Amino acid sequence: MAPALWLSLFFALYYFGYGIFLPFWALWLSHVGAEAGFIGLLLGLGMAARCVGNLAVMSRVRAADHLLPAARWLCLLSLLAFAAFYGWQSSLGLLLLMLLVNLIYPALMPVSEAIASRLIVQVRLDYGKARLWGSAAFIAANLVVGYLSGGLGPQWVLHTMVLSLALMWLASLLPMRPAPRELHQERRGDSLWQVWRRPGMPRFLLVTALLQGSHAFYYGFSALYWQREGYSTAVIGYLWGLGVLAEIAVFAMNRRWFERFEARHLLLAGAGCALLRWGLLGATTELAWLVAAQILHAGSFCLSHLGAIRYISRDLDGQAVIGAQALYAALPMGMAVALLLVLSGQLYPLLGGQIFWLMAAAVLPVAWLLRSPLTARPQEA
Repeated sequence: MAPALWLSLFFALYYFGYGIFLPFWALWLSHVGAEAGFIGLLLGLGMAARCVGNLAVMSRVRAADHLLPAARWLCLLSLLAFAAFYGWQSSLGLLLLMLLVNLIYPALMPVSEAIASRLIVQVRLDYGKARLWGSAAFIAANLVVGYLSGGLGPQWVLHTMVLSLALMWLASLLPMRPAPRELHQERRGDSLWQVWRRPGMPRFLLVTALLQGSHAFYYGFSALYWQREGYSTAVIGYLWGLGVLAEIAVFAMNRRWFERFEARHLLLAGAGCALLRWGLLGATTELAWLVAAQILHAGSFCLSHLGAIRYISRDLDGQAVIGAQALYAALPMGMAVALLLVLSGQLYPLLGGQIFWLMAAAVLPVAWLLRSPLTARPQEA
């Protein structure tokens, strides 16, 4: 199977499952008897386990030819872990299984992104066109599972989750030709510590942590806040879907519109969109402005993410790509969001939607941090 087709299918199946897990898993936990406080504990511990799992898994993947076997094993283990929920729904069982699935399942994200980063160099993969299928599948999961769980019961959250993982495992077994491989004269990949010590890497991780972490309040509390302001769940669902549609549009036009831009330029554009978006959401809940703010998801998340992928795939050599992808998934996409999500939960009863202004403040340092290129270019003689 051609690399672009294989990766598009894999992204679609992974994000279909993630589109079940992210919005509906708390609903299933409640269905099997977990109380709200215990659900919060499970989700919080799961987020911490996710960061540990990403680093633990990716620290073992040190070469390009390790990526496909890692994806296949993670798919199988994730399938078995979620299937165990059928028979083990005690409080202790839920706790242990939530820790287990968060150690394994989210690691598929950095593995798939590392495959993409390698293929960008190896076969000039159009990352945007491959990744947009994941965003489309995320919306499809929201619609399909929302309908099934509403009509047939919350047990369908687990049924569809297991089915999506079974399909993803089967898809991962399909051969990819050419498969990810080391290019000529490349040595074994650097360790995570060696990648961390690279010039510009801590600054890159801090920039992306501020950009992606600023989405925490939106991810965790926007639906609750908008519902409190009088919007129906249907309208809230349309607003979320609009944000993902804007994301798909940017991914689709990545090569045509954004190919010539450096990572730093994309990250700065993402910061500008995030600052405007959180300012709008903090200032008003008028529907027209909410629509405008959701369209800005194309910049606040998507351009920021494209900038990160561009830095990893273009500005780093092959030895650093896998480790950089692991650090990006664990710290900016994991730990930063988790910490700001916890902070948002503590402040929400006091500040409500004004927390969007704090998210905007988190983005302000990005312009200063990006005042110079992330990777120093050698001076010409």
